[in-house]
Order: sequence, then structure tokens, then C-alpha cells
Amino acid sequence: MIWFFMLIFIGVFLWMANLHVVSLARDWPIILIVLGLLNLLGIFRKSRKSRILNDLEHGKITVEQAEDKLKKS
Repeated sequence: MIWFFMLIFIGVFLWMANLHVVSLARDWPIILIVLGLLNLLGIFRKSRKSRILNDLEHGKITVEQAEDKLKKS
């Protein structure tokens, strides 16, 4: 899902560069800064709890294992 948003962001950035709204030679660090800020905010990674619940739903771990992992976090 997040790759979808990344591709849209990069596509819009390249489109704006073609329209000469931004300059790739000058403004390419904006991509890195925005992606870094999103990473810091936790947009790109699932929370630990949601990963544990997902594993539990798909039968990868037992209820007891999920409880232990949730207690550790």
C-alpha cells in the first residue's frame, strides 16, 4: 500500500519537473527529506502490535505466543 503512495509522490514530482515547476537538479533532495520524515513518523512501517495481530490472524503464531510478544512490547 505504501509503495502506491511513494509511486504517486515520485510521479507527481517528475510531472512537476516536466512542467518546470520544480527542478530535478535543484530539488531532488526534497524527495529524500519527505521520505525520511515519513519514515520518522512511522508511515512506512507497521506497528509491532499490528504485525503480531496479523501473524495471529494468519495462523503463523499461537495465542500464547501473541500474548508473550505483546507483553514484551
